[in-house]
Amino acid sequence: MPITANDLQAAVKAKLITQEQADKLAEFWQQSKEEVPTFRLTHVLYYFGGFLAISAISLFITEAWGTLLGLPLFILSSLFFILGLLLMRYFLNLQLRLPAGIMATFSLVVVPLAIYNLQSWLGYLPTTNYNYSDYNYYISWSWVPMELGTLLIGIIMFYFYRFPFLLFPIAVTLWYLSMDLYALLYHSQEYNWEQRATFSLYFGLIILFYSFYVDIKYNDEKHDYAFWLYLFGVMTFWGGLSSQYSTSELSHLFYCIINVFMILLSVFLNRRVFAVFGAIGVLAYLGHLSFSVFKGSLGFPVVLVFLGILIILVATRWSKMENKLYVYFKPYIPPALLTRRNKVL
Repeated sequence: MPITANDLQAAVKAKLITQEQADKLAEFWQQSKEEVPTFRLTHVLYYFGGFLAISAISLFITEAWGTLLGLPLFILSSLFFILGLLLMRYFLNLQLRLPAGIMATFSLVVVPLAIYNLQSWLGYLPTTNYNYSDYNYYISWSWVPMELGTLLIGIIMFYFYRFPFLLFPIAVTLWYLSMDLYALLYHSQEYNWEQRATFSLYFGLIILFYSFYVDIKYNDEKHDYAFWLYLFGVMTFWGGLSSQYSTSELSHLFYCIINVFMILLSVFLNRRVFAVFGAIGVLAYLGHLSFSVFKGSLGFPVVLVFLGILIILVATRWSKMENKLYVYFKPYIPPALLTRRNKVL
C-alpha cells in the first residue's frame, strides 16, 4: 500500500516518528520515485509535450506534405529522427529518463514516414489510392513494409535503451499490422469482416502471449514494460472475438464465458485491462439476452438484480478463501507476478 504525506503526518501526530524524520523520508521517497511516471505537473507536461510532437508527425500529417514526397521528405523525417535521438541523449546525460524515453518514442514514430518516402524515392511505393496521411485511418496491405520496418527499429531501440514508453508505438504498430497483414497474405483489398475478425483474434492471442513473456522476463520495480503490449493485445483479441458473427445461443454463451475468464485472469496477472474489456463483454452478452432472448420477459431484470446481490455476497466470503487458494497456488505462480502481487497488497 503506498504511503502518502498525510500518512507521515499521522505518524508524527502519533509520536511514532519526529517531524524531521518525516521530512527526510518524504525527500528520500521523492528522489527515488523522480523518474517513475506519476500524476505530477512536471510529468504531465512531459507527456503533453511528447504527445503533441508525436501526434504532429503521425496523426496530423496533412496532404500538403505530399508536395515533398520522396527524397525531400525522407531527408526531413531523417532529421527529425536524429533530433529525437540527440534530445534523448541530452536528457539521459541529465539523468532524466522520462523525457529521454518520450524523445526516443518520438524518433520511432517518425520511422514509418521515413520508410514511406524512402519507398517513394526508390520507386517501390505500392500503387494504391492512399497517401501517407491515410496511414492511421485506413486499412491497406501497402502499409506492411512500414510496419515491419518500425517494429525492427523499435526492437533495436528497446534492446539498447529499455524505455517502457517505446513499447507504445511498438504495440500500436502490432495492432495496425494485425489488420493490414490479412490483406497482404490473402492478396486482396476486399474487406471480409468475418475472416479479418478471426485473424485479429489469433493475432491478438500472439501479442498477449508475448506480453506475458515480457511481463515475466523484464519485470522491473519501477518500469512496467508490458503495459502497452497488454493493452493493444487485449484490444486486438477482444475486438476480433466480439466481431465474430453467430446466430447460435451456445456460441454467445461461450463468448460470455471467455469474458468472465478475462476478468478472473486480470486478478492473476494484476492487469486491469482484462477486467475492463471482460466486463464490457459480459454486459454485451447480458444486453443480448435482455433485448433478444428475453425481450418480452418481466422477470429477467429482477433475476439480474438478485444475481448481482448474490455475487456481492459470494465476494464477502471469497476474501477468506482467496488467501487459502493463494497459499496453495503460490509455488506455481511466476516470481515476477508474485512480486508485483505482493507490492499491490
